[in-house]
Amino acid sequence: MDAGLLFYCSRRTSVCEKLIRRSAGWFQLPLVQVRVCTREERLNPNMAALLKDAAAVFVVSEAVAGRPLCSAALFRTLHVPIGGDGEPAGVLKLAGRETTGYLVESQDRAILILPDDPSEILEMLPAAFERLKMKFGLSGEIPKQKEIRFVIPTDEEDASPEQPATLPEPG
Repeated sequence: MDAGLLFYCSRRTSVCEKLIRRSAGWFQLPLVQVRVCTREERLNPNMAALLKDAAAVFVVSEAVAGRPLCSAALFRTLHVPIGGDGEPAGVLKLAGRETTGYLVESQDRAILILPDDPSEILEMLPAAFERLKMKFGLSGEIPKQKEIRFVIPTDEEDASPEQPATLPEPG
């Protein structure tokens, strides 16, 4: 099984691609194709091209009003009903801190609609991959985070502040 990645009106493409590629790699889900789209009329043709070869497509888009900019256009194309609150019906919502992403599924395909914000993507991927594991029978886990304290040396022995950072556990 392969995955594709489509950037729509995105600015942080390099960081987001590395993050998604690494996360997908933990589940043996290679990104075989990456595309960039800046015009709405090219969104559907790019999606169709990716879905021909990939069972899962990650779409990363600038976020507006708490959701990815491309989500409304994709929901229209996919005939996803929209509720009175503006949210899609029958779609898994991927909660971030300030934005919402979405996982749209068909029988044999999945489209992950994510904001162009690496920290928001990090919040959303665990729930997304749990669902993809069940749907496609993927193996793998997102590494647990382990807090490691780094000590920054100073000129004064008494004042050595610690700054916590989290890194995935090895292996």
